[in-house]
Amino acid sequence: MVPQSAVIRDWLGEPPYVFAASDIRRLREPNSADMEFIDYVAFEKVPRQILGISELRQLAQQSKRFNGAVTVLHPYEQDDCELLRKLVTNDEIERLFVVIWSPSDMVRNWLDGMCARNLDTGSVHDAPDSVQLEAAKCMVDEQYNGLSTGNGKAAVVQLIRAFAEGGYLLEKEPWLKAFFAAGGEFRHAESISKLISEMKKGTRHRVQQRYRLEILSILQGRASAVSADFPG
Repeated sequence: MVPQSAVIRDWLGEPPYVFAASDIRRLREPNSADMEFIDYVAFEKVPRQILGISELRQLAQQSKRFNGAVTVLHPYEQDDCELLRKLVTNDEIERLFVVIWSPSDMVRNWLDGMCARNLDTGSVHDAPDSVQLEAAKCMVDEQYNGLSTGNGKAAVVQLIRAFAEGGYLLEKEPWLKAFFAAGGEFRHAESISKLISEMKKGTRHRVQQRYRLEILSILQGRASAVSADFPG
């Protein structure tokens, strides 16, 4: 943990360090892993501030930008993750470091979609597949009415089916990565995750046709046009 702490401090910059936790009360528990992490990073009791993730909402409400780095410890509540997404989307935090419990956490898919840097490896996540990104934009266009029922569900199911029939793997991670990159919200990402799980189990969802049968080739054309407009 000592070498990792040095890498983290180097990225965070000069103190004071700001840490945001889902539940501050758990930091007071004996042998708290989060408190141990904080002590390793903010060693020798350097200036630090510890607050709840929900308190970051004040930044959004006041439309002020925090010109520093915030370390968020294991966000898992949907509202907390959505708040982080909005703060980043609106450029209200200069730098954000997120500590996650598991690669399967939904927040990890969001970080991948944002092409975040992994401080452990030093690598930056690749951008999502350009054609899946175009499909994800279609899903985002439907999320105002939800993606678990009605037209939203029909759009998600038909798009994922078309891609699977076209040779794309029926896996959650690349779809969620593309969805977040397109501006998708966490609560709707959960709907996409659930639908893909059901499809992998063999569920055949009965939905209305929302797109033409050649939707995959149409989206491939869109992705090629975007690539031509913004090469590299």
